[in-house]
Amino acid sequence: MATGLVIHISSGKDKHTQVLTDEHVRIGIGEDCSVRLRSASLPARNAGDEVVLELERRNGSYLVTSFDSSLELKLNGKTLESETEIEDGDEVRIDDSPLLLTFYPIRSLPAVVGTSAHEAHVAPFIEQAAIESSATARRDDAKVFLREFTRELVKEINPSTKLITLTIAVVLVGGSLYIGFSMFKELQRTRKLIDDQRAQLAQAKDQASKMNQTLTDIGRSNKEIRDSLSLAVKLRSDFGSGVCLIAGTYYFVEAGTGRPLRYPEAQATESGAAVQNSGEPSTLTPDGNAAVAEFQFSGSGFYVGDGFVITNRHIAQPWLADERAQSLSTTVRGQPRLKKLNAYFPDHAQPIPLKFKVAGSRDDLAVCLLDIKDFPTDIPVIPLETDEDAVAVGKTVVMMGFPSGIDRLLALLDDAESRSIQQRYGGSLDSLLGHLAESRRIQPLTTQGNITDVNSMRIAYDARTAEGGSGAPVFGPTGRVIGVNFAVFTENEASNFAVPIRYGITLLQRAGWKFPPDKDSKEPEAGGTPSK
Repeated sequence: MATGLVIHISSGKDKHTQVLTDEHVRIGIGEDCSVRLRSASLPARNAGDEVVLELERRNGSYLVTSFDSSLELKLNGKTLESETEIEDGDEVRIDDSPLLLTFYPIRSLPAVVGTSAHEAHVAPFIEQAAIESSATARRDDAKVFLREFTRELVKEINPSTKLITLTIAVVLVGGSLYIGFSMFKELQRTRKLIDDQRAQLAQAKDQASKMNQTLTDIGRSNKEIRDSLSLAVKLRSDFGSGVCLIAGTYYFVEAGTGRPLRYPEAQATESGAAVQNSGEPSTLTPDGNAAVAEFQFSGSGFYVGDGFVITNRHIAQPWLADERAQSLSTTVRGQPRLKKLNAYFPDHAQPIPLKFKVAGSRDDLAVCLLDIKDFPTDIPVIPLETDEDAVAVGKTVVMMGFPSGIDRLLALLDDAESRSIQQRYGGSLDSLLGHLAESRRIQPLTTQGNITDVNSMRIAYDARTAEGGSGAPVFGPTGRVIGVNFAVFTENEASNFAVPIRYGITLLQRAGWKFPPDKDSKEPEAGGTPSK
């Protein structure tokens, strides 16, 4: 028969136990409940329901009489039902909540406990012998004899013997006392010595602990210095193959007809000499048979996983910032069209075509997708920084990209080889990059510097870059990307600019990209203003 109920409540690290003897036990968030729960530990529910579970004692057992049906309560993993008897160790859980209730009914003990098992049993013959010995006079006779014998023995001993015996006894007692006192003093001295040694040992341990902490701090400081000095080398080794050179071609078409705009046909004099345009901008036209006006461009980008590549908007839509295209005039309204957009990754012999996905409306950012069936697995995924505290003035940054584009790559070759390649492939950007990709000559430039200024829309830093470095990742001291390079201040080499990566994360997620599952990510709000 249950005389009470022990309820153990646990929610995460919080644990509590209550012992109740009430006939009715109400568990909930109301003030009249026997066991009160915090509303924060419960899922969203009706505001008027204050009782989660109600129990009643009947016939010596606690039964479930009612419960909140809006919560999915489970008894030992099964759906809770009314009139269910609570057994020892039963567990009640609430879905979508860490709350766990464990019940232990208290059973009463018997009213009378027998004591026969503890009574001593005396054999009859032992009891009879004890009675007889208590009634006889022999015990007194033995006492008298022993007393008289001792008295006569003492009379027979000589006084000198008695004195010697007393002396020996005194010496023995005194010696015992002296030895005991000496041992006591020695024990005290030993204990004091041990206490002193323990104090010295504790002091030595404390000094050793402080020394270890000092050495640890020095080691950590040295490691930070080494990591700062070797950050560019480490990042180049880990993520250099994930930074790509983006190159392509675009042209203009006539609005409405879709005819490509061409350069004007060359006019000749009566003698056959070509007529010069006296430095005026070329006028594009959809008529004629002259060459279609195509514009080549290049920039940088980097791979963030799931086939996604992030770069600048003025790289994915190059006509927005291409001075060559803006200097041309047309007789009709032209609309830009991308003819080709490729990504050249280091250690890949062939370019990978890109498909434009989305561009920021205010930030100079764009997201592209590798336009192939199976995404390559040998391209490292470059991690993105989500901690805003990682960006601060004075912190180390590393920029990795392709400033100066094809010109820098050719400049790394010896003069004879560079001239040979240019003569062989001419001015075709695709042909030149294709040859360099096959010979594994496409490698990003890595520079290191520091953050010089920070605001909500841009990061200024002094790692060297140049035209063509747009879209390159800017790594922070943690080895994660903190921004995307988008501009260089030509009058001051120490002022390059990057869009904070939180805007890039928002744009990527809008395009369908997801953080790797083992990363704890934050979703920053979109914002910022583009700058060319």
